[in-house]
Amino acid sequence: MNLILRNELVDDPLSRGYSGMSDDQAAADLNAVYRTRTRTYMDSAEIYEKTDSTEFQAKTDPQKVYIRDIWNLGANVDVRSGSKARNVYITIFGAGSATVQALAAALNVPISRAEELGLSVVLAGEVGEARK
Repeated sequence: MNLILRNELVDDPLSRGYSGMSDDQAAADLNAVYRTRTRTYMDSAEIYEKTDSTEFQAKTDPQKVYIRDIWNLGANVDVRSGSKARNVYITIFGAGSATVQALAAALNVPISRAEELGLSVVLAGEVGEARK
């Protein structure tokens, strides 16, 4: 039995109403994408793609060097609040810029409750087993 799934169904921390749902309904609810996860890392290629080219071209040569340095970091660029890469982008482009707004939007990834709990797709049979 999966204790994470059992605890979710019994405790119902988001008040989804699992106790009144059939196994099929509870599984469907757990697999529905209605939550978001804030990413802490992004690939530099994605940062590059989200950078507005007009805004980039308007920057000074020293600013472009800082921006290109971030583009060359590769995978797993730290984009958490307070990270150096994030602070450089906000400082250079400005919080209200199209670039920073596009990156901020890309930080929120839609996920299911099952994904949020670290579970794969939940099947009705697994719900039934967890409820026993």
